[in-house]
Amino acid sequence: MHSIMIVDSNDTELMAMQRAFEQSCSVVTMSNAKAALGRLNKTTVLPDLMIIDLEIVGIPAFEFMGRLKSNDKFKEISLVIISGDKDTATELEAYRLGASDFIHKPVNVTLLKKRVDLQLEVLGYKKQVHTHMTQLAQNASFHAQNSLRLEYFLIGIITDMISVKDGFTGMHSIAVSRYMGIILKDMMMSGINYGIAAEDFELILLSAQLHDMGKIGVPDSVLRKEGKYTDEEFIQMKNHTVYASNAIERYAYLLPNNKFIIYTYQMARYHHERFDGNGYPDGLAGQNIPFLARVLAVADVYDALISKRSYKQPITHEQAYNIISQGAGVQFDPQVVSAFQRAQADIFEASRQLQAQSLAMQAGQQDQSELHKSMELKSKQMNGDN
Repeated sequence: MHSIMIVDSNDTELMAMQRAFEQSCSVVTMSNAKAALGRLNKTTVLPDLMIIDLEIVGIPAFEFMGRLKSNDKFKEISLVIISGDKDTATELEAYRLGASDFIHKPVNVTLLKKRVDLQLEVLGYKKQVHTHMTQLAQNASFHAQNSLRLEYFLIGIITDMISVKDGFTGMHSIAVSRYMGIILKDMMMSGINYGIAAEDFELILLSAQLHDMGKIGVPDSVLRKEGKYTDEEFIQMKNHTVYASNAIERYAYLLPNNKFIIYTYQMARYHHERFDGNGYPDGLAGQNIPFLARVLAVADVYDALISKRSYKQPITHEQAYNIISQGAGVQFDPQVVSAFQRAQADIFEASRQLQAQSLAMQAGQQDQSELHKSMELKSKQMNGDN
């Protein structure tokens, strides 16, 4: 049942209108505008519609309407105005202030009821649309959350599979994403974003974790080799950018224009391109290299420099800083290098945290291994006793 508030200082008119609506609506009558406003402020259930006589006392009617429409709590209430003023300017002012309808006196109660019923019917449709839109928004939010979970799921599986083949790559992917986030945030705060939306920041960092996913296709003999690659082996290693991008391209039609796929493709294929055009796989140069790949390239090289590998010892943060700085305009985008330099203290702190995390994980794995050995020994002893 709809609710109506009638505000009219004429008791006779007030009673007539109350009788017209009380069978079909919940009706509240008020003879004073100030009292009506006080009632509205206190109530938790607002009327759907108000009938207001322009000759009300307490507050001038137009001021009363202005207060209602400027208040977030009341602005959705539909207003029907009644008036004995035949001046068109008065009617136009009422509509300007938010009236849904304007009815001239003397009021025909039957006609008034019909026009109010039409307004209430419109309100009913509006509520249905609002409810439908709310449900759509909730469904969209649910699907968005599921989509994000799926992305985490895929990233987890792929990084685990890479880690099985190459123990360095799993932690490397996490570290590169972390360093890239620090550099990218500095650039975006400086207004250098090449059209990347701020709300895509987390999605980009998720995508960055898959930049080396193509290493799944690289032979183990190459991926785990200690020492320098032969020319043939280096070609096989370089192909990891192509393996990844070709796989993404093959199935991208299933999710056209999906940002996660677009960002993952760009970083997986182009993170080994060089600013001077001497990189791979496509030999792109300068700003022809996608922006995110240019940012990732600095983070990728930084982690490779400071990390221990089977074929090399780590170097210090200061040494890595100098190498990357010298690569500005040659291997790296100078703007990205500048951001790296500005954020180098945060990057260094992140590297310390990640190294501590890596050591803790290795210690945990060692403890787990010792536990398994102990359990196996006890099992053998028990079997021997039996």
